[in-house]
Parts: sequence; structure tokens; C-alpha cells
Amino acid sequence: MRRRSRNNNILKTVGLSSILAVGIGGLSYIAWQSMGKATADEYGCFDKAPQRQTVVLVDVSEPKFNEEQTRSLYRYFNRLYSKLEFNERLSVVTTAEDQIGSVPKPRFHVCGQATNPEQLKAINADAATSGYLIRQRERLYEHKFAPAMSEILSPNTGSRQRYQSPILEMVQGIRRFHPLRPGDRLVIVSDLIQNSDSVQFCRKKNDMPPFSIFKKKSIYGRLKPESLEGIEVEVLMIQRHGYGTNDLSHCYSEDELRRFWRDYLIANGASDPSFVRVRHGIIGD
Repeated sequence: MRRRSRNNNILKTVGLSSILAVGIGGLSYIAWQSMGKATADEYGCFDKAPQRQTVVLVDVSEPKFNEEQTRSLYRYFNRLYSKLEFNERLSVVTTAEDQIGSVPKPRFHVCGQATNPEQLKAINADAATSGYLIRQRERLYEHKFAPAMSEILSPNTGSRQRYQSPILEMVQGIRRFHPLRPGDRLVIVSDLIQNSDSVQFCRKKNDMPPFSIFKKKSIYGRLKPESLEGIEVEVLMIQRHGYGTNDLSHCYSEDELRRFWRDYLIANGASDPSFVRVRHGIIGD
């Protein structure tokens, strides 16, 4: 009986050893298979794969967007998200009080998702079915993109800036510290009423002359950005009421503001900046 018991124990030991060996072998094979595979972060970005960059600057200074303008901006950003190229990084920077500084830090980022398995294969990432890719894009929108944009765009809550609207400084900082290259995109969402320690458009006389004069001022030497050559620039201009009166007494129309910013962007290398008016809940020309 003892000999049979001893044999059974030996057989059990051998069996367990075989199972462990198979398990370890399987894990080793999986690890070997995964070596060198590209992996995405929680925002869907493959950092080591080719990336187009889109950086959005959102001016959240008071008065913030009204509800109608907010709906228009939601539509714009939803469309922007849906059209992101695979692995295109969308970074959103704001002028909120905890964000402004010499080195603008994105409030959040997400990346465009693969729309077919071949795109993943091309960068040596794990394969996935088309159905999974659709669900992954929806999850990223629901859990990352939509909540972050809601926090930024809400007219009543979220990030705010009560005292300054340092648009010139933020554009300069974005160009200096974000790796924008030809073919990348910069989007500016603002009423374009610059207000900082440097200059105060509309509020202070002669702070916003025609750009041909402004660029000769000594202050412009501190505000001039690196070249925007080859970068696609789009401006969503938030319409305000009361140009030429009260706090806006030193600029007389949105055309005057748009003309200054168009000249500024072109002078700094942007070949054909586009301007879109955000008015009464409608994005118009």
C-alpha cells in the first residue's frame, strides 16, 4: 500500500509539474508574441506611431459662451472628433486660471481610433475586429472626450478665466512647446479680445492698432510666435455684443478684430487662416 501511495504521489507531482510547465510556456509564448507590439494609452494614443497633431486653444474668459453658442461648439467638436485620422492627437489647451503660463499644458488629449484592422497591423499593434474598433471609438468618446469637453464648454460651470484673456501669449506658448509640424492644425476658439498685462484690445486706446503698426511696437517682440508656416489654422470667433461701447469702446466691430488677427496669422506664416463666426447658436461664415 505504501508503494502504491508513493507511486500516486509521484504521478501527481509529475502531472502538476506538466501543467505548470504548459502554463508557464503559454505565458512565455504570449509575452514573446507581445514583445515589440505597439500599445495605446488610456486615451487611445500610440505614442511611438506616426501622429498628426491638432491643438485647440479654447478661450474661457468671461463672459463665457452662452447656451446657444455652446451648442454650436459641441457640434463642432463632435465633428472634429469623428473626423480624427488614426492616431491623430487632439490636445485641448484653455486660458483657465490654472492653465495659463509660459508652458501651456493641455487640459486633456485623445487620439483618433483605427477604423480597420489593417491600420493596427501597419503599426505592429494587436489585431482587433471592425466591431471592436467601433465600440472602442464610442467608449473613448463617452468616457474621455465628452466629459472633458462638457467641463470646458459649459456656460455655467467648468474651467473659467475671470481676469485675463492672454490669447497672444498662449499662441506663442503653444508654438514653442508643442511639436506642431507642417500638416498639423491649430484651432483657436475665442472672441479674439486680447486682455493681459501686455495689451488690452478694445479696452485700452491704441492697444489694437492695425497689425502693420502693432508689429513695430516693442511689446510685439515679446509676443511674436514661432513660424506657423505649413500649419493649418482655423479660428472660431465668438461673437460679442457692444463693440464700440463700454468695455469694448476702443474697437468698433468684429471685422476690425478679425482683420487684425488675420494679418497677425499671415505675417507669422499661416498661408490661409479660416475664420468661422459663432453667433446665436449658429456656426456661420
